[in-house]
Amino acid sequence: MPKNGYNWWHIRNQLRNQPPKIDLHSFAKHRVYEDYLMHYIEVLNSNPHIPEFPLTIVDGFAGGGVYTDPRDNSLYEGSPLKLIRAAEAGIAAVNIKRHKSLTLQAEYFFIEKKKSNHEYLKQYLSEQGFASRFGKDIFLLDGEFTAWLDKIIRHIMGTVRGRNRRCLFFLDQYGYKDVPFRDIRAIFSKLTNAEIILTFASDALINYLSEDPRNLKPLQQMELGKELNIKELLENKKDNKDWRRLIQLQLHSAIRKLSGARYYTPFFIVSKQSHRTFWLVHLSNHPKARDVMTQLHWDEKNDFSHYGGPGLWMFGYDPKRDERIIRMGDLFRETEFSFDETAERKTRESIIEELPRFIHRYSDGIPVQDLYRRVANTTPATFEHIKEIAKILLQAKELEVQGPKGKHRLKRITDGDILRLPRQKTFFPISDLLNIK
Repeated sequence: MPKNGYNWWHIRNQLRNQPPKIDLHSFAKHRVYEDYLMHYIEVLNSNPHIPEFPLTIVDGFAGGGVYTDPRDNSLYEGSPLKLIRAAEAGIAAVNIKRHKSLTLQAEYFFIEKKKSNHEYLKQYLSEQGFASRFGKDIFLLDGEFTAWLDKIIRHIMGTVRGRNRRCLFFLDQYGYKDVPFRDIRAIFSKLTNAEIILTFASDALINYLSEDPRNLKPLQQMELGKELNIKELLENKKDNKDWRRLIQLQLHSAIRKLSGARYYTPFFIVSKQSHRTFWLVHLSNHPKARDVMTQLHWDEKNDFSHYGGPGLWMFGYDPKRDERIIRMGDLFRETEFSFDETAERKTRESIIEELPRFIHRYSDGIPVQDLYRRVANTTPATFEHIKEIAKILLQAKELEVQGPKGKHRLKRITDGDILRLPRQKTFFPISDLLNIK
């Protein structure tokens, strides 16, 4: 991505022939946007009796709406059209399974701070047939995201369902300074069902990290200055070859804390052009949202990976491999974990060993949903993975499951059940419970 973002121009209401070339790493980013939005709509509308789905989508850094694909010089649609089309595709997927159709009641806010980019987006969407929707369900806003945020929040709170309305914020900032954490906290504190997908240029921050007041000022404004021990990190830079890793670990902890979000899923992207890394961070306050994002990674299989340290999982994409294969840079020296069949086998092996030890902490047992809430930020496993392994342990008498009315389960596990360890354990090796070749 260009250092200061992309630039579009239009002349006398005619679009420039050649929009800016898009950085290859953005393909993976847009794919996450599209896939998550479609999954999101399908999951939230599984009840066939729901007639309408109110939704607000905010694209805080919308750009000019179209790019040049550097691979073949064709036109490539930007995030505004991709989000509109993904929402429509999600509704269509729901309606295939219904007798009575679901109606999408969506509002789209596309914000762009550069005047020329804003005008280009308006002209491009007009030429694509969306002009009649301007000011009705599509709102094109000229200015900075931070300047518009309070008005957008107040608008949402005045709509159907108000503060409980479903809201998705796609905040594709060019660096790391354009979305203050106070604004992220404001979104979560005022909008109960909001979710955020945030781009964070981690390498840019790390490269400019110093005690120079000019570089410290943006960190202080973002509140990162009080969370990062900059003096200590800079001292480590002198004699510690893993200093970047130390910074990244502190940065992860800081983002999670300052955002105010309960659930945090980082996705790692490597830019081929700049050789810099970007984090695509999904923030939410609901475990189901986190589970849907994790399931997306498993569904995509080799498009995603993570490197693991205790309590921290990183997902990554590198367009240098090919157009749909991933890897991560130097964050950790651990073995790469891709969301493929081998990874799933390793995940199941780990869960079957670790789940009994975790449940052992709770002498009175733990509800299965509470268990997932407690481990969601530290595992690549989905809720279904955990229930599947718990079922295997139950059938092997390594686990007891109690239903809502106190009835002991013998085979199945439902969301409201309580898991506990039996007083008498078998002597059968737990690792042998999985029939994995």
